[in-house]
Amino acid sequence: MAEANEQLERLAYEYQLLQAQAQLLAQNLELLTLGKNEFQAVKETLEELKKVEEEKPEILVPIGAGSFLKARIEDKENAIVSVGAGYAIEKNLDDAVAYLEARIKEYEEAIARTQEALKKLEGQLGDLAQKAQELQQRG
Repeated sequence: MAEANEQLERLAYEYQLLQAQAQLLAQNLELLTLGKNEFQAVKETLEELKKVEEEKPEILVPIGAGSFLKARIEDKENAIVSVGAGYAIEKNLDDAVAYLEARIKEYEEAIARTQEALKKLEGQLGDLAQKAQELQQRG
């Protein structure tokens, strides 16, 4: 009986550890998805800009809290894109879109890896729960 209780305690501890890992992975998955969606929105905006025939199109620039300023795009042939670590470089729209597509692909790969790891952890959690149930039924 004491041995069964000890095993149950160990299973409960393992379960808590795996549950904490799963929670971190789920949070990471959410952040990765948000990042991918942001890059996707920028890419779509640049693709739409390429279709605009007006020389200096008017746009609304978000300034926060749902507020905007009207502005004109002076150079609709180039964009300044973030390359990470606080750095940004100017690229023509085609190169900027290609760069963004590559970043989106990296996000998609990271999301897939994280989903796979989460699925594996969920399987381990299910196994531990089943072992605990078997131990309780025996005891």
